[in-house]
Amino acid sequence: MSHPLRTLRLFILLLAGIAAIFLNNVVIGFPVLFAIALIISAGLTMVDIFMQFDKPFNGKLLMEFVADGFTGLVLFTYPLSDERFFLIVFSFWIVWMGMLWLAAGMADPARKDLMWFYTLAGIVFIVLGFVVINYAVEMIGSVMYTVGFTLILYSLFGLYINLGKQKDTY
Repeated sequence: MSHPLRTLRLFILLLAGIAAIFLNNVVIGFPVLFAIALIISAGLTMVDIFMQFDKPFNGKLLMEFVADGFTGLVLFTYPLSDERFFLIVFSFWIVWMGMLWLAAGMADPARKDLMWFYTLAGIVFIVLGFVVINYAVEMIGSVMYTVGFTLILYSLFGLYINLGKQKDTY
């Protein structure tokens, strides 16, 4: 069952990932674009949560809303933001998403058939988060490829689950 707002959120993050790779390939300017994508994503998740008020509460959606909103607001409002700060905040966000993927696969018995996929995706996102946060200063020119690849991978994994024939969506 596909949720249009969840799909739209993932497409927005996919576009941010594509922009990270193809538009400027530098960290300068991308934090604002990523913050806008996250705030829009948080808004879409909030509307999705309200539209499902008559269904069982989905704590994972609430945690995703908090992560997107908090990360987007921090990127917008922190006055001394630089490349390293953005990489720390991005790493925080993607590791949080990885933990949500792990929890979605392991804690929900309705997803037993896709537990391997959720576990693999969660581990990949956590590892990529640690790769980004530990990027060497000498290699900082290529960090946007890693950030973009991570966002594209996150979006494609989510779209696979969301647009697939699964009973429930992440």
